[in-house]
Amino acid sequence: MITEERRTILDKESISTYISTCQSTIWPSIRASGGSVLCMLNGMLGRPASPLLQMTSDEDTESWQTGQGAWTTDRENLVKEETVRILRPVSSRPKKTLPPEDRRAVYGYRRFFISPTDLSEFVTCSEEGIWPRIESMGACILGLWTTASSSSPLEVVLLTGYDSPTHWDETRFYNAKEKVADTLWDREDELRKRRVEISQNTWVELMLSLIHI
Repeated sequence: MITEERRTILDKESISTYISTCQSTIWPSIRASGGSVLCMLNGMLGRPASPLLQMTSDEDTESWQTGQGAWTTDRENLVKEETVRILRPVSSRPKKTLPPEDRRAVYGYRRFFISPTDLSEFVTCSEEGIWPRIESMGACILGLWTTASSSSPLEVVLLTGYDSPTHWDETRFYNAKEKVADTLWDREDELRKRRVEISQNTWVELMLSLIHI
């Protein structure tokens, strides 16, 4: 499976028209070629409303290339600038089919930079330590990826869904001790410390889900 990350810069007044074009033309074409639309997000806190971030998933490169025809629809009068990169899933997420109950109103888009040799341990710390506690509190992990190209340090992208900015804050590790089982807390405490150790740098953006896909 591969995932396309597409960032599209628009004039503010063009956003609603662009979303309508995606819903009526682009996304049906992507789905017809075997792809799926994971999310459409825009900046929420500390970021402008544009660019839009879209994540779409395909079984393989051939399916992705076929789906590229969807973007040839007439968008030139709406799009000011656009960048695309391919991401490679490195964990059990994203799911092959994303059920409606997994979608959330707000997403944390977090980037990590790690040594390529630490990737397997990073995934283990996330899947077995941090995610069980986060999801027990109502959050939902959308996906974990690296860039398709090799680099050092290696970039890792994590998308996690929340009900609101307040919900995001409530799930922070330092706020959660009294709200979860001791077994979840203790397991995360150990693996979180290790993930912090192997993360050379990280930061997060809170983003708003624009539509119910």
